[in-house]
Amino acid sequence: MEKLRLSVYFVIGIIIILIVFTLLKSWFVYDRGIELAKHPSNSIQTVYVEPDDDLVEHSAVVWGKFLYYPLGLNRDRENFGPRKTLNHAQNLVFVDLQTGRNRKVFNKSVYIWDYFYGAEPEKSSSDPETQEVSEDVFLGLKTGKKFVIVGMPEDTNKDGYLNQKDSKKVFVYDPNYDELLPILPKKFYLEKILPDTPENKLVMIVKREEESGPGKKKPNLPTLYIYDTLQKRGQMIERP
Repeated sequence: MEKLRLSVYFVIGIIIILIVFTLLKSWFVYDRGIELAKHPSNSIQTVYVEPDDDLVEHSAVVWGKFLYYPLGLNRDRENFGPRKTLNHAQNLVFVDLQTGRNRKVFNKSVYIWDYFYGAEPEKSSSDPETQEVSEDVFLGLKTGKKFVIVGMPEDTNKDGYLNQKDSKKVFVYDPNYDELLPILPKKFYLEKILPDTPENKLVMIVKREEESGPGKKKPNLPTLYIYDTLQKRGQMIERP
């Protein structure tokens, strides 16, 4: 009986430890995010946190040419969007397997909310249940051999951290040319990315940031923004 009682206490203790760990992880990774630090030059820089070995755990090869892996990945599976997952990270590293050249996508640590790429045209029409699909593939998105990155590069709420409370910007990264393009218009932020769009089209619901100041203002309503990943230009669709 004594052994049974001790076993029950042991199991309860493990459950409590797991709950505490999960809550702390949620606060450090999702709520607290990446800390910003002021330097003598008054410039704002991110405080880099040494990640686990993501090269071993989370590296993958895409398009038969590039190996990529995140820095500081924390994968969030909470039924977000069509992929049912989010990739939170601080940066992405790409290695050209033909030349051996490697580079980071961002020149400093940012708060990446998610990153993914579209299905290849010849594979997008096949039954997804008969093939193994990477967690980083956004089915229904046909944006060519480019990565789409949603992140918070700016501390928009001025709390000293880059985290999920800041407004989301969208970037398109082309590893063939090592080209990173911010694609949203100034003062506009992402609300939602829509799947099942035409080829080379990234369709998003965006919203203009609220203006501060005295007086009652008309609220900024979300609107549609279409970005052509081939032509590298966007079009704002005004509400009727």
